[in-house]
Amino acid sequence: MDSLKAGVARANITPPVGTIANGGKPSIGIATELYAKALVLDDGQTKAALVTVDVILLGKQVVAETRAQIEEMTDIPGAHVMFGASHTHSGAVTTMRDRWSTIEHDRSYVDQLVAKMAGAVAEANLNLSEARIGAGEGTADAAINRWISTPEGAKWAPNPEGPVDNTLSVLRVDDSEGRALAALVDYAAHASVMSWGKMFSADYPGFLQSVAEKVYDDKLTVLFANGASGDTKIKWLRKKEDGSDDFAYGGAEDARRWGTVLAGEAIKTLEQIRTEDRDQRPEASKLRVASKEIAFPMLPLPTIEEVETELKAKQESGEDATWEERTLASLRAGNALTAIMGEIQIIRIGPDIILAAIPGELFAEVGLKMKEQVDCKHLFIVGYANGYVGYLPSAASCREDGDTPRYDWHKFFWYPANFSEEVEPNILRAVRELVGVV
Repeated sequence: MDSLKAGVARANITPPVGTIANGGKPSIGIATELYAKALVLDDGQTKAALVTVDVILLGKQVVAETRAQIEEMTDIPGAHVMFGASHTHSGAVTTMRDRWSTIEHDRSYVDQLVAKMAGAVAEANLNLSEARIGAGEGTADAAINRWISTPEGAKWAPNPEGPVDNTLSVLRVDDSEGRALAALVDYAAHASVMSWGKMFSADYPGFLQSVAEKVYDDKLTVLFANGASGDTKIKWLRKKEDGSDDFAYGGAEDARRWGTVLAGEAIKTLEQIRTEDRDQRPEASKLRVASKEIAFPMLPLPTIEEVETELKAKQESGEDATWEERTLASLRAGNALTAIMGEIQIIRIGPDIILAAIPGELFAEVGLKMKEQVDCKHLFIVGYANGYVGYLPSAASCREDGDTPRYDWHKFFWYPANFSEEVEPNILRAVRELVGVV
């Protein structure tokens, strides 16, 4: 019987200073290096890879190009590779549509990113050696919900009563002697301690990883996955003049502090995990992979007349009218989107460990439901994965009397309308179905 094998590698993906950052301005420096890290697993019959990347998101085309290169360089099927962006707000632009503007990415940087991600997987594949695997959970009270429901719709503000998932999940991979080789840390909070700064940084996830790696004398490779964090962020607050709470933002030292807090819980959890090899429990390291494309339907589209009215108001006020112009053109042409397609992917490791890739900003409430509904001891939700479709709110918030119809999330992505209440059940059903076949 073949033993489980694992290999890890990393590639530095830090752009040159001067490259356009996510905030839309040229970067002026590097606060921390950015990395793509790869973990390859091989059970003798199936190979799978996880790539975690210090970028805000990866578009579907970038994922497709990288998978194609990986297939050329290795014997790993592209469909068996999972990509997860950390969602750091302090990286380079990696998509044709920046969320807050019409900035286009630097194609030369994206080409290098594709090559480096594929190269990291190829290197990890060459580094395969006998391994043991296990998982565990800790708790970190470091996140807070960032939306409050009001009669006018969702308001951007700290919401201590809102749903959060404070579970910090850790996947541990040891070498054949029981020494820690790799770890995946999964936590759900926006990587935006540094906001949209001009300094490139992996934000708190980068410090979480580097602090944990230093504890193990840099012989451990730590990967990070951002979970169901679409409506949560780090619980760092400040007082406004009226005495109410608001979110605080800072620099690299603040990101280091929060990353260290989470690294402490990750290290504690890591040390409590006991890994198993195939001799102890043969089924514990069997790999299975499955994926499917699903629809993310939208609410009813606005009428041409409604958008014309909005466009006129924007033109009169001098505000940016890109969304109105694009939406009006698509409505008149009859080709406006009514749904977005995205990939749901599952990597199962033995009976107890599942990695579930979701292509967007899943809200905490939906992530918590997923953990309740999936029959698995250790579920890792990998958000911002294998592409990006946008915010993925709960069904309740998408109903007519909910927050989503009254908030312009869709305009960040040039969509004609927000997602409908069908999105949540579509996601949960797809995950359950895929888990059922692996």
